[in-house]
Amino acid sequence: MTDAKKDSEIQGEGDYRAARRHRRDVRDFVSKNDTERLARDAAPRTEAEQHELLEAERKGRARAKGTSADKRQDSR
Repeated sequence: MTDAKKDSEIQGEGDYRAARRHRRDVRDFVSKNDTERLARDAAPRTEAEQHELLEAERKGRARAKGTSADKRQDSR
């Protein structure tokens, strides 16, 4: 494969085909589903469940590359 051909098929973070597929799939999902209902259905049902979800999010953010859980601001 030539360098020009290789550059036109960027993979990894610049995988244009994957980005197009993702955008298409998201657009299809949103057009075929009631996203408001899905969001309501996914909401925590109890205070304990809400606490569990927030704790899991905190732990996930603490592991995020290049960030510190202490420095992150909750945007909600």
